[in-house]
Amino acid sequence: MKLKPMGIPGQAPRHVKQWTKQEDALLISMYPKHSIREMTSRLNRSFHATGQRLITLRKRGLIGRKRQRLDEKAIAEIISNRHRKSKRDMAREMKCSKCTIQKILRDRGYSAMKCGDIHHAAKYDDHIVHLVTELRDGHGMPFREISRHIHKITGIQVAYSTVWWLYNRRTAADAVLYELLPN
Repeated sequence: MKLKPMGIPGQAPRHVKQWTKQEDALLISMYPKHSIREMTSRLNRSFHATGQRLITLRKRGLIGRKRQRLDEKAIAEIISNRHRKSKRDMAREMKCSKCTIQKILRDRGYSAMKCGDIHHAAKYDDHIVHLVTELRDGHGMPFREISRHIHKITGIQVAYSTVWWLYNRRTAADAVLYELLPN
């Protein structure tokens, strides 16, 4: 079986169309005031192709960054608020993207993980988690007995399946330990 050659000899496929000098000039002129989506529709190129061309032009020194990098004061504020605020809220305050916040934290060895009392949806305090862990590990109590014991001591009705979940839950201290211990 003999296959026919694909494409037209001597002509590049459509998906690897060369960038012309006119397209580069238009891209450079549009870059400061337009989004990539607006530029793609004007240039009749894909989003990915336009983004990659911008990276190439930036490496050549023909365009700069739209947004300046965050200064050390802003980075220090991101690090200090990582357990209290969401990445979205911090990004809004710093006028950058969530990805930028995540990259700043990851590159410096920090995490935005929120556990225990500092998690926005926490229903039970960390002291109940510590109590469950102490009763289970220290006294070997089954989860049903721990559930009854918590109800007697605190007056909080907790299902034994919730006690199991609390036993396996991370506390606020775990978020800090996660950053301090090697991976």
